Amino acid sequence: FLLGVDDGDNEHNEDMPSSSCFNMVAQLPSGRNGTITSGDWSGVGTRNNGEMWDFQTCTLLIEHIGFGPDSMFPYRPWTMEWLKEHCQYRFGVTPDPYKLVKELHFDDLKNENVTHILFTNGLNDGWSVGGIKQNISDTLVAINFENGAHHSDLSGIGPSDNDTLDIQHGFKQIKSILEMWLAEIKLKDLMRTEAK
Repeated sequence: FLLGVDDGDNEHNEDMPSSSCFNMVAQLPSGRNGTITSGDWSGVGTRNNGEMWDFQTCTLLIEHIGFGPDSMFPYRPWTMEWLKEHCQYRFGVTPDPYKLVKELHFDDLKNENVTHILFTNGLNDGWSVGGIKQNISDTLVAINFENGAHHSDLSGIGPSDNDTLDIQHGFKQIKSILEMWLAEIKLKDLMRTEAK
């Protein structure tokens, strides 16, 4: 697991000099039975972030992702059986791909009286295919970013000059919607307090 490259990070193998080795083990997710193979076959990340994302893909966010024969990656068809084995071995849990629908009624949010959710989708993000891309109601709102990529809508510093125009506009739209919702909630609270 060691390559002759200096990354300056030998947290997992203090015996190896930083000037001669790259510790590949440090690139694995943390936790029991952490491997390069995970619930998200595109990778889960390293250390604690990797462990948390791998757990998510074993519980609430089941990803039906495989690599076909024409992929740049080695052919690897996705199967639920493989995921079940991986999740049992890694975390002792069994994936339930319908949990969000069964417990949180994600298939019928409006009729479950769910309100005040803002769904954002960067349409250049492969995950957007599973996103809610149309408004469900006045308070279940979808905002789509034509030029948005993975997490471009979640930057804590936006909008910036580096963002595309649709991202800049989207940040302003999100801020406006959230401010409106918060003002409505404050007004309702004030009215309730005064009625007492």
